[in-house]
Amino acid sequence: MPSKMDCGVSPYRKRMTLAQLAYFVRIAELQSLSKAAAVVRVAQPALSRQMRNLEQELGTPLLVRHAWGVALTPAGELLLARARRLLGEADGIRDAVQALAAEPTGRIALGVPSSIATQLLPPLAERLGRLYPRLRPHFVDGFSATLHARTLAGDLDLAILYEDRAIGPLAVTPLIAETLMLVGPADVEIDPARALAEGPLVLPARPNRLRLIVDAILPPQAAEAGAILEVDSVPAILGIVARDRRFTVLPYSTVADEVERGVVRAWDLEAPQARRTLLLGRPLGRQSTAAVGAVEQEIRAVVADLAARLRWTPLSPG
Repeated sequence: MPSKMDCGVSPYRKRMTLAQLAYFVRIAELQSLSKAAAVVRVAQPALSRQMRNLEQELGTPLLVRHAWGVALTPAGELLLARARRLLGEADGIRDAVQALAAEPTGRIALGVPSSIATQLLPPLAERLGRLYPRLRPHFVDGFSATLHARTLAGDLDLAILYEDRAIGPLAVTPLIAETLMLVGPADVEIDPARALAEGPLVLPARPNRLRLIVDAILPPQAAEAGAILEVDSVPAILGIVARDRRFTVLPYSTVADEVERGVVRAWDLEAPQARRTLLLGRPLGRQSTAAVGAVEQEIRAVVADLAARLRWTPLSPG
């Protein structure tokens, strides 16, 4: 009876590896074999060979080669999505095992709202690098709704989120309370209530959480006037405020640097609704590793250091 070897089928047939999938993801992201080879530090011919082996293993082309780079086939698009999830799971397995060690180690993805990222991330990066050199932090900034969705999906290990009734299945603890302020041109003297009523205002579009809070404190005539310019970029909002002599509503932490440089001015809003709470959130059911605990501890330390200057009220985790 012929053996498997006699039939041309090896019992030692090679299977796709995590390394191949990691190479494929990097090629797909950079859309270039040569750029990916430089990043992963593998010779380009060897990297090309790995991709050919992977295509042979799966029985379908994954990449379309062009003179200017590569593009994904439909099969490549499918593999990219699945490979990212699989590599994330592999990172999670490694980090969970490493978390048993005394020293926090491994990769941790932290989401931070754009409104506080500039203030929080530089000192946080310095502290983590100095105290936990074996940690591999990955910082992601964006609007809170995006961070919320990515945390629910498990893409982020930890995120700073704005308190919301629809927070969903996340483990959350309070972090900061902050008061919103009217922000306008530096050379203007105006009553904040009048500026809110008469504008002109520049604000993020709904359903941005900040916009929903501002809508609740706007006088009815202001909300109905249609004189609100909607911009979903904090740097662009501040640029428009300074150049176009408009007003906006932001937490002081977002504009502290600009106020200190005299680019814009901030006024207190005497409205109890002009206040919001930031939370630390992580996916439910995911093990709280030593790495997550260390990052949370250092976030709270940085918040305490910055609280007086940025007008934050640090909150106990309870």
